[in-house]
Parts: sequence; structure tokens; C-alpha cells
Amino acid sequence: MGYEIIRSPKAKRLETASRTQHDIEFMQDEQFVVEFIHLILNGNKYFVPKYALHRPAVKNLLNGNLYEPDTHYFVREFCKSFKGSMVHAGTFFGDMIPNFSRSVSGSLYAFEPVFENYILAKLCVDSNNLKNVVLLNCALSDGLGNLYINTIEGCGRHAGGASTISDKGAICASINIDLLNIEDLVLIQLDVEGHELIALKGAQETIQKSRPVIAIEDNNDNCADFLCNIKYENAGNIPGLTIWVPSENNKYKEKIVSLVS
Repeated sequence: MGYEIIRSPKAKRLETASRTQHDIEFMQDEQFVVEFIHLILNGNKYFVPKYALHRPAVKNLLNGNLYEPDTHYFVREFCKSFKGSMVHAGTFFGDMIPNFSRSVSGSLYAFEPVFENYILAKLCVDSNNLKNVVLLNCALSDGLGNLYINTIEGCGRHAGGASTISDKGAICASINIDLLNIEDLVLIQLDVEGHELIALKGAQETIQKSRPVIAIEDNNDNCADFLCNIKYENAGNIPGLTIWVPSENNKYKEKIVSLVS
């Protein structure tokens, strides 16, 4: 698998450039600086954070591999059979966005609450010209409001994609899926570091209306009771995700079994 690294300057000032229009303006001489490595893999452009070189998603991409390839495969194959939109939360710097964007026939709603992660994901969306991506700099929760997100690991390093909703840290906006009024939702994929149940509670109306497949990282088994109560069944696992399907949808079940077995 070939890939190309395009070295960026040591510190890149994010501003309006000749090739890409960004959504940040700076007053006077103030700068927001994010150091990254510009990388091209399989024709997709990524902006890999130097502050998170220790994180597995970053390590994999720099070694020329996609992180959690089973998730990429699952989304691609599922969306070949079922047309519609997808929710993707836990976006980090956007390593899954290009493939997810090209897999879905509808829109890809992507969420990243950490500002510096969001900036790199936004560069990814813009540089790959992904017109069906709705990327929001906010957390998924059970309502519209503000939360704290902790971006620092115990050793003092940036947590990258493992940043967690907490009682301390940076203030981030939160939104619930129901506010988006998505009419054609077929898949929800959540990897939000323990905040999955709250995000699902904020999607109850949408889930009952659209009955999407739900793929979640639920390491502490917090979501099973909630999903069973709304008549969902555990259809199997892929590395990092448990796949839940509405109990009445046999076509979903058959497809999931073929993908996880």
C-alpha cells in the first residue's frame, strides 16, 4: 500500500490560502498554531497531528495503514446495500472521513469537540472536496448546551482521539442527534470514549423514526439495557465496535451477519 508524506512547515498558520478556503480569521498578529504532517494515502489527503504521534490512529496512518480497517470495511459494505445518511462521532483528525463520505449515498454527519482536532478534520474535508460531509465542532450529548472535554492524558500528553467528556478541561458545545432532523439515517457509529449512552439518549426520536443500525464502542457495557428497551438486538462485533440492529429488520440482520461472521 503506497502513501506519500508531504512535509509541512514546523508551524502552520491556518489562514485563507490560495488552494483552500478556511473558516478562521485572525485579528492583528495573533495566531492559532497546529503542527501537522500532510499525508496522502490511497489518494486521500490527511492532516496528521504532531501533538498526537503516540496515538494508534496516527501511528497506523504514518505507517501507511488505516486504523481499524474492519470499521472502514463494515461501513463501505453496509452502505452498498442500504442507502441514506450516517452519523460518525469521535472524528479526531478525520482519518475515517474520506472513506465514510464516499461510502454513504446521503450525508455524513461528523462530530469532533476538540478544536485542534476539528481544524485538522476540516482541512481533510476541504482538501478532499467532500461535499456531503456536515462536520460540527461539538460533542454529541442529550441536548444543546456546553460540556467540558479533557484533552490531557495522565502523563501530560495530548489525548488526541481519546479525549473525554469530564468535569474539567476546555468548554465545548454539545448537540443531540434529534435536533438535526435527519430523514434518511441508516447508520450511527459512535466512538466517544464512554459518552455513548448519553449520545444515544439524545437520539431517541430519530432512532424510533428511522431505526438505523447502531455501531458503538461500549467497553463498559453501558448501552445494552437502553438498546434492548427500544427493541434492538446485538448482531455481533467487529474490533472496537458492537453492532446493534432493530429487532424487526431482517434485511439488516442478514447483512450484518454476513459482515461480522
